[in-house]
Amino acid sequence: MSRAAALLTASTLVLALSAPAQVGASAGGRQVQPRLAFLCSIVGSVNVAPGGGSPRGARSAVAAPAGSVSASDLRFAFGRLLGEHAYLTMEAMRAAAANRPDLSALIGGIDANTDELTAAMAGVYGPPAGVEFKRLWQQHIDALIAFAKAKAAGDPSAVDAANAAMADFRSAFSKFLAGANPHLSGDAEAHALQLHLDQLTSFVGMDYDQVFATERAAYAHMFEFGDSLAAAIAVQFPDRYAGAKVALSPRTTLRLDLGQLLGEHLVLAAEAMQAGLDARPDTEAAAASIGANAVDLAALIGRVYGPDAQSQFNELWGRHIDAYLRYIDGVRSGDAARRIAALDELKGYATTLAEFLHNAAPALSVQDLETLISHHVTALINQVDAAAAGDYERSVAVTREAYAHMFKVGDALGTAIADQFPDRFKDLKTAPATSTGYVVAATVPFRFAVPLIALWLATLVMVLRSPRRRLG
Repeated sequence: MSRAAALLTASTLVLALSAPAQVGASAGGRQVQPRLAFLCSIVGSVNVAPGGGSPRGARSAVAAPAGSVSASDLRFAFGRLLGEHAYLTMEAMRAAAANRPDLSALIGGIDANTDELTAAMAGVYGPPAGVEFKRLWQQHIDALIAFAKAKAAGDPSAVDAANAAMADFRSAFSKFLAGANPHLSGDAEAHALQLHLDQLTSFVGMDYDQVFATERAAYAHMFEFGDSLAAAIAVQFPDRYAGAKVALSPRTTLRLDLGQLLGEHLVLAAEAMQAGLDARPDTEAAAASIGANAVDLAALIGRVYGPDAQSQFNELWGRHIDAYLRYIDGVRSGDAARRIAALDELKGYATTLAEFLHNAAPALSVQDLETLISHHVTALINQVDAAAAGDYERSVAVTREAYAHMFKVGDALGTAIADQFPDRFKDLKTAPATSTGYVVAATVPFRFAVPLIALWLATLVMVLRSPRRRLG
């Protein structure tokens, strides 16, 4: 394969990763669909020089000795961290606009997330690249917070200055990515920036339903950006980050989709908690966004186990959401009886859901499931209690730890389901036989219809129109 053909193929892969199939938006956001399975064989056709030795820099999810980190590790790490960045940044923007007392704690959470992202980038491209990434990344965070304050204050000159800073970031970040990896551009992050601004504009305009709909879209988009980063890095350094086909397989995608939705549930719960404790006007919209996420989770369960299981899961999952919201209300109002009743219901919930999940996936024991679910429920309670006491640093720390925990839950569920249905959730260790390099994995249970030819043509047009390979 010629170098030009190799680059075209790799760019086609990266483009496809950032354009997931969408099957009808649910209330508050789109449904999560597996994005990658039918393009797995493309990776096998790429022939790009490794271009470097072992990873360097601080140890992190992707900063480790050569051979010890897989392409799947990259995909999980970037998706989780970028998704968390989106949540923390948008919540901080709203806190800045409303002059809320939790802004400093949220900024601290963003700083900790930025340190982890920086370690990840340094692990791939070395400490100097990590330093430059952090400088640029902080620039866009500062500009977003400044935009939020200026927008709320009605200061057009300050809004213009923040927009100019973000324009500078977009240009510099695109150059940084292109210099690090020929298969990357800054377009995906530029889109994410716009979504951040859109949700803040809706917040200032008091269109709270749109705030959370946009936030859900921004959160999902960051996982697409993470997929693109991981795929491009795996193509660039195949000897360092092995298992690209496994990373793009239906099995891995299921695990990450579950983690993404469960992580989103946690951060939306944290936002509903803050709104509910303060009796803010966005309380109802925040609670509705948790319900929209629950619909998406139940739909994923239904695609595996059928409509009856979908309905049962939706009802069970909804119970702990309702109890959680009642707990918040009891704490806010000082209604001890309401708070205690909700607390008792939350504490008893873990066994009920564990038994349901065990019956669906017998490989997971009730005891192990109870441990995972109880951790989540305890975190929900702790973040409310900390925020109600004005300990915002602890509340944010609890939320961050609990968010990461939800990916462990998703991994456990996804692995058990994939083991239960190995023909439907395969680890693609070898490229399926095909004469073209493209394959539709018909065994994927939720492969919905995005016509392959149309997707390929659209992708090809995008590649040919752009001198720099686009992410989305």
